[in-house]
Amino acid sequence: MGDSIKTRGFFQGKGEELLDLLRPAGGEWGIVIDDLGDKGFLELNGNKKFLAASVIKIPIMMAAFDQVRLGHSRLDDTIVLRKEDKVGGSGVLLELHNGLPLTLLDAIHLMIVVSDNTATNLVIDAIGGIDVVNRYMARRGLKDSRLENYLMKPNPEGPRNSVTPAEVAYLLRGIATCSIDNPGDCDTMYKILKRQQYNEKIPWNLPAGGECAHKTGELRGVTHDAGIVRGPGVNFVIVCLSQNLPSTREGDRTIGQVAKWAYDILAQNPEA
Repeated sequence: MGDSIKTRGFFQGKGEELLDLLRPAGGEWGIVIDDLGDKGFLELNGNKKFLAASVIKIPIMMAAFDQVRLGHSRLDDTIVLRKEDKVGGSGVLLELHNGLPLTLLDAIHLMIVVSDNTATNLVIDAIGGIDVVNRYMARRGLKDSRLENYLMKPNPEGPRNSVTPAEVAYLLRGIATCSIDNPGDCDTMYKILKRQQYNEKIPWNLPAGGECAHKTGELRGVTHDAGIVRGPGVNFVIVCLSQNLPSTREGDRTIGQVAKWAYDILAQNPEA
């Protein structure tokens, strides 16, 4: 696969185990597993660009909270849903009546919790457009992750939205440790991610007591999940990105297996 693997701590020497988990699903994979207590780290193709799908909604949410903190927007700003705003794909706003009033915070919740594409585009517009999101990511040091298009409005001749596993993991680590933005905003964003309703990937096979704040993404041949996993003795970021999969359903199951594998490794007590 041309895989580049870095490991340390509890994951030292376990790169082949990960590849064995991924191999049945085929396709290309990018994985980052980063223990927030520095017990272990694993990175597979961390700097490789992947089609972002709905994982791009994580930095869009972060840019929105940043604009609020800077005083350029308010979470209670009213957004009115128009017929021309509605796009296909996941979400519920497509089915609701034109003229529906929402707050910016409502739209952020819909963007993350049910991955609403119409809500996502409303958030982008409400905070000043695509350039605002890209400037936010650039200020946070991201070099390869870009929002190029509104959701469900691709430019066939232009670039597509992209992310790298390492950069998504960096953003999630910042939220989890309340270090990348205002701590109160990070806590709020964590709680929104925790209410994600698509739970057939990272959370699928986690042990009892494990919880996940995360964002999924899907396209043809692509399935992603990226989140923060916590449980007894466990606190880590995990990003699983894929492309060119023969079966996204098998990819979903693979992400769940990788998350459980990482959880079990990091839950070990080496002194026991």
